[in-house]
Amino acid sequence: MATPSYLSEPQIQSLARLLQEIMEGNLRLPLFQRDFVWNDSQRLELLNSVRDGIPMGSVLIWRTATRRLECFQAIGPYRLPERPPIEGLMHSYLLDGVQRLSTLLGSIHPRVVGSIPEPIERSIGRGSSWDLYYDLEERTFLVHETDEPPPATWQPLWLTLDGIGLLRFQRELAKQPDAERLIQASDELVSAFRDYKIPVLAIVTEDLEHATRIFHRINSRGTPMGEFHMMQALTWNEKFDLRERLTAAKALIKESSWAPEPDEDLFLDVCKVSLDLSLFEENVETLGKQLAANPRLLDDAIDNLHEAVRFLQRKCGVLSAELLPSRYQLILLAEAMRVWRISGKPLSEVTPHIIRWFWLTTYGGVFRAVNRNKLNRLLRNVRSLASGETCFAAAGTSMAVEPLPERFHYRSARSKALAIRLAELRPRDADGRPIDNPLALLARHGADAIVPLVRGRPESANRIIVRPQEAEAIRSLLARRPIVADKDFLASHAITPAALRAIEEHDIEGFLMERQQTLAELDAHFIDPFVEEDARYALAEDALMPF
Repeated sequence: MATPSYLSEPQIQSLARLLQEIMEGNLRLPLFQRDFVWNDSQRLELLNSVRDGIPMGSVLIWRTATRRLECFQAIGPYRLPERPPIEGLMHSYLLDGVQRLSTLLGSIHPRVVGSIPEPIERSIGRGSSWDLYYDLEERTFLVHETDEPPPATWQPLWLTLDGIGLLRFQRELAKQPDAERLIQASDELVSAFRDYKIPVLAIVTEDLEHATRIFHRINSRGTPMGEFHMMQALTWNEKFDLRERLTAAKALIKESSWAPEPDEDLFLDVCKVSLDLSLFEENVETLGKQLAANPRLLDDAIDNLHEAVRFLQRKCGVLSAELLPSRYQLILLAEAMRVWRISGKPLSEVTPHIIRWFWLTTYGGVFRAVNRNKLNRLLRNVRSLASGETCFAAAGTSMAVEPLPERFHYRSARSKALAIRLAELRPRDADGRPIDNPLALLARHGADAIVPLVRGRPESANRIIVRPQEAEAIRSLLARRPIVADKDFLASHAITPAALRAIEEHDIEGFLMERQQTLAELDAHFIDPFVEEDARYALAEDALMPF
């Protein structure tokens, strides 16, 4: 088998030949690349550029004689060959141009009947539709996503490089009105793609770190890369695959019914905190070197994050990310789990103090406008609590309780805390029966499970917890049922008899004022003991301080 000519020195390569090199296994896509992330608009824009002869930029490949990397096994509807190693033959890996070449290969490479592979683990672009067409009448590219057959004047793009298939299509096209113009449009499209040239640049090195650093630095145009994808490139080697580790980690968290599934950057942030790296900077190369030198750091971060999730679920009633007041809290709680493990203290000793810290930071809105200095103070504080060095939860930062906000915003920490308090009342449904596990209902449905009682009013005092499909039934019930028959029902929704009377008298403002006070008292009943306990610890510690 001849070595592809463009591997000898940088040169201009035809698009058709470049795609063929991928299909023959001469040019491969390493797994440290991110998956296909382009949307339909980006794909169609690229196709328009190729048709119009507009340069799409160069692609960069890495040539190595000794490095054999795990690679994607399929692109879109095409399975890629597993090329066996041949002594003396250079391996070639695509570093820059994955989104562009994946778009073009998945769109225009000839298809064989039955060529679409069964879902395989290492597939790029598996979730995208690859039925792309060119409307010869309108001269526009389209993604066909319905079961209806496309019009006869839509040319399948996968016929672009398929001489026989294209000839058959054009024979049918000849039967159409204005066939000459349509066939001319078809020929012009095919010529544009077949004649399109791409600059191909190659680097030759056996240094994986050097190659992946280049990958990281040149992947700054087009769709921005996340920190995880950069880290995947910088840390990848034959024994350490960050993507594989974090896929397993996300599955572990998912087993705890924590939803939605955490993103990869969350695990990296937990690693950063354990290494005293800033969460407000990428620190890709620094963290990459640390993980490459000690992969156990990632394993510990996964364990600590899992422990933090279980702590939130079992001790705080925060069953999923839907109920988590702040992402920062989860990251710092994972660090608390790490410090606690090192300290050797019984978890039962530090648990009350970490719970208090969690709720004080929630009710204080501490993470709403967090900056580096504030986060560092909170980090030092939670480390001290987890190690048993102090019991004073407010050390180093103000954690004054904020009043219940007048308007309800489900994404705010304070509103989520209110939702949890209402769930703890075991709210009843329209038939008067307690809703089974209302915290799980909130975790599953989010804002859809805490609905406005009076339509169109955004106030916190206007929210009740119900099954989403029963909201209207609850509204009707409160409008017609006599007070004396609904005491248990009313109490389960924090509605006083006075508030109900206001509803019955159509006094909406009176109802909201009465219930706002009731909810404020509900919050105070929960948080005041934590505030008082915090103050007692502060006084005790002050008394022990030397003059």
